[in-house]
Amino acid sequence: MLKELILSIRAYFLAHRFILQHKLWKWMIIPGIIYAVLFIVGMNYFGATSSNFIEWIILKTGLKTWLDSISSDWLGFFITMGSFWLWFTLFLFYFALFKYLFLLLFSPFFSYLHLKIDAIQKNEPFVFDQDAYKKLIKRALLLNVTNLLWQTVYLIPIVLFCSIPLIGWFTPIFTILMECYFLGYGMLDYGLATEKKSKIASATYVGNHKGLPIGNGIVFYLIHLLPIIGWMTAPFYALIAAHLNTQEVKDNN
Repeated sequence: MLKELILSIRAYFLAHRFILQHKLWKWMIIPGIIYAVLFIVGMNYFGATSSNFIEWIILKTGLKTWLDSISSDWLGFFITMGSFWLWFTLFLFYFALFKYLFLLLFSPFFSYLHLKIDAIQKNEPFVFDQDAYKKLIKRALLLNVTNLLWQTVYLIPIVLFCSIPLIGWFTPIFTILMECYFLGYGMLDYGLATEKKSKIASATYVGNHKGLPIGNGIVFYLIHLLPIIGWMTAPFYALIAAHLNTQEVKDNN
């Protein structure tokens, strides 16, 4: 798994070279601006509503009244830490919803771009295949809806664990890894689909190479730490890096 994590991180540098070499950066400009705007609006909305939601939970459950009545600094500390980790987990969940929104909205563009990338990498002339394009869009939409449902199922117990002192503080780590896995899975499947792998074969491949989707997702989220430029380029670098990963691991195997 460690080797696959390294390969997935290295793939982003190869993707950068691939983008410059084949002048693909122009395909990022308009979709990248749309993604960056959606990201800014979405994060601002989360920041405005999440704290109020947590405060509402504390009031409705009677935690605030109970803490005021016993005046325990230690319990207050644990509740404060639990509230913070709950906020952080909700932030990751909200980001997951945003992630699936853009994966669904951008699936027609990603499908077209991936067919073009695949032709370039195979050193073949790009000929638009409408049937292959429609199948790729349909598969991407179905996969991301399925992944959204599964991730929501997995996240429910994680949110509940956030309320447990000490143990709950580690739940964001599992949430981040899960986020990265499902994001990377969605990106890797484009390459696996063009390799004529079925959805079951694709799921098996990703399950056998968990380091690839996790590494792809980790770098994707780290790129978001770079304002504006990172927000505009992260999805497209993730897509190309995932494609290069599937080719490299397939060749090695």
